[in-house]
Amino acid sequence: MPTDVTTPAVFGLRQKLAAEFLGTALLLCAVIGSGIMAQRLSGGNGAIALLANTLATVFILYVLIETLAPISGAHFNPVVSLVMLARGGMESARPAKAAALFIGVQLLGAVAGAWLANAMFDLPVLQLSSKVRGGWGLWLAEAVATAGLILVILRSPQGKAGALVACYIGAAYWFTSSTSFANPAAVVGRMLSDTFTGIAPANAFPFVVAQCVGGLAGLGLARCFEHDEIRTPSSVSPPLPTQRMAEITIYHNPACGTSRNILAMIRSSGVEPEVIEYLKTPPTKAKLKELIAAMGIPVRALLREKGTPYTELHLDDPKWTDDELLDFMLAHPILINRPIVVTSLGTKLCRPSQAVLEILPTSKLSPFTKEDGEVVVDEGVRRG
Repeated sequence: MPTDVTTPAVFGLRQKLAAEFLGTALLLCAVIGSGIMAQRLSGGNGAIALLANTLATVFILYVLIETLAPISGAHFNPVVSLVMLARGGMESARPAKAAALFIGVQLLGAVAGAWLANAMFDLPVLQLSSKVRGGWGLWLAEAVATAGLILVILRSPQGKAGALVACYIGAAYWFTSSTSFANPAAVVGRMLSDTFTGIAPANAFPFVVAQCVGGLAGLGLARCFEHDEIRTPSSVSPPLPTQRMAEITIYHNPACGTSRNILAMIRSSGVEPEVIEYLKTPPTKAKLKELIAAMGIPVRALLREKGTPYTELHLDDPKWTDDELLDFMLAHPILINRPIVVTSLGTKLCRPSQAVLEILPTSKLSPFTKEDGEVVVDEGVRRG
């Protein structure tokens, strides 16, 4: 269900929708199907049945996220899609439309998954659950479960969301009284199976409302940790006596490993830069022109193709003028490649991450270890 995930290739909207449909369908099929199997084999022991249901859910969730996140972000959850829309993470030419379509196919996938589970266990395909799940305690549990899910998704280090989300959901099955639906699509699917994991239609709406409230709470919690991070003395190399504190600005995307590495590298020099999360606060057109001019690159050189609507918008067509390309970047900030770093020694699109060393107005840095374990050695070469 994550998704501040940078896709390794450009996928079209149809492929993303297919991934969301398939992922949600398989998730609900696994949740409902494992519940049916657990109930049949547990001999009436509810704890064993819930444990079996939990394990199946954790395993399938991890597999689906790892498999489909590179295509669609692996939302499988309308609340997650709405959160991604709010954060500017719907990488599409029309983000609101894409989010609406994501939610539509997630709901359809949930229905398909429930029907498939019913059919596999020789139950009537078309049925409604009679399992009552109501009361303030359960609604509070759903708000808590969903808030935690969103927080985990948004704060997961790059490449670890699959494992962390799966583990969180597994834990939430047991520490919440509702067994952590945390997903309106799951509510829809579970309404359609009168089995161990079901929920009566009359109880569905309060669950969805609680999940939406929890989603907002999770988004708010995540934003509390996105700025003014406190650096401990051990995490920062102190400035040398001859080093002056310089003004540095980084146009940053926290979902990007390269951008995170560069931010950490700047901070390791003893400088706290101005961090502009350009997906939330895009530069003005005049500022973008100024940055491009300072970098001395063509407008096209700043366009990012991977994980953006570049292909959908046919931006490879040479018919677009520089002015039109700037308009596209302002309308879809994800098209702006990252990170751009501005210092007193110059302005640079810093890819790979060690490119920032050329414009750091600081003393030679100690060897720096990137997130992937690669060690960057500063040779001390700076722009003159």
